[in-house]
Amino acid sequence: MPVKRSYASHGDACATSHAMELLGDRWAYPVIRELMLAPKRFAELEATLLGITPAVLTSRLRQLESAGIVRRLRLPAPARASVYEITEWTAELAPVFAALGRWAVRSPTRDVTGCGLTPDAIAQSMMTMAPNIPMSPPIELELHLADTRTRDVAEPYVYRLCWDSRLVIERSHAAAPAAVVHGDSSTWSGVLYDDVDLDEMDITGDRAAVMRVVAAFDGVLEAAA
Repeated sequence: MPVKRSYASHGDACATSHAMELLGDRWAYPVIRELMLAPKRFAELEATLLGITPAVLTSRLRQLESAGIVRRLRLPAPARASVYEITEWTAELAPVFAALGRWAVRSPTRDVTGCGLTPDAIAQSMMTMAPNIPMSPPIELELHLADTRTRDVAEPYVYRLCWDSRLVIERSHAAAPAAVVHGDSSTWSGVLYDDVDLDEMDITGDRAAVMRVVAAFDGVLEAAA
């Protein structure tokens, strides 16, 4: 196999070219995306990234680790498990990825028929596509989302959704949510973007608060395109 030469080795000093080298390998971005909100174990990543093989995942993690994009650490007792997390440098990519997402929805060749989103992917998609407006009165929800496309459906990931001056979603429980939403992550994506009925989700608490969040996403993809 020929040695992969860097742009710099050809005399190109462009920093953006170097960035594309770091992020452009197949599966590199999906791995980073699945670590942006919280660390994950290898098995979690393998289950989340549909279509990846253990060998490819191992290779990508090694490349990203050597590039300073992710790091591996061992959790203290009682977990004592190894997990992967993004570095502080990588966390700075969040607004870059959001801008890329808004750019990519206008792609003339993008076809996502039959596709879905992982829990972390829809959480980040929401922050990317949410209108930059305050929510009055503010809303706090708790989302419990699982990817039912996986063969062994794991426990749902839990998210705190807070919309005050802007939408913020993080992997944690909400202190005093107006409502708790349970369901499949791709179905939730359909509710937000594709007119799937909200009844497909299990809602406890103030349904009207959830409907306000859903209403805020009405037409955002069309507006972006």
